[in-house]
Amino acid sequence: MRYVTLGSYQLAPVLLLILLTTPVALGATYHLLSSKNVSFSVDEPLTVSDFPIPFQVHPGENKTLDITVMNSASVNYSLILIFSLNDTIYQQSYVTFSNYTYNIAPNTNLIQAWMVVAKKSPPAYLELTVDFYRE
Repeated sequence: MRYVTLGSYQLAPVLLLILLTTPVALGATYHLLSSKNVSFSVDEPLTVSDFPIPFQVHPGENKTLDITVMNSASVNYSLILIFSLNDTIYQQSYVTFSNYTYNIAPNTNLIQAWMVVAKKSPPAYLELTVDFYRE
């Protein structure tokens, strides 16, 4: 077997290779041991905790909708409500909804929306959908 002479020492090539690669291997091992993966998620901060269902109106009436929104984040958000009936022609002809942007602070928020049904509207059994959009 051949030896490599280093000063007054004779080393086997395999031993020399081990001595030269050990610091690199230890550095890589340290890096692997010093990094950590953690779970990360971004959750929806707003939830509607109370909404008036079902409700009934008569032609010519104005109905106030009291809605409770919970903000679990520590920042304010803007919230837009989009109201739609399952009969768009009836909605366009007889029903008007509020079109507000609400400021939602952290914790519980009570917001009020409204709808007006025209005096000339015929009786109808409809379904109301409310979409909530956070800005």
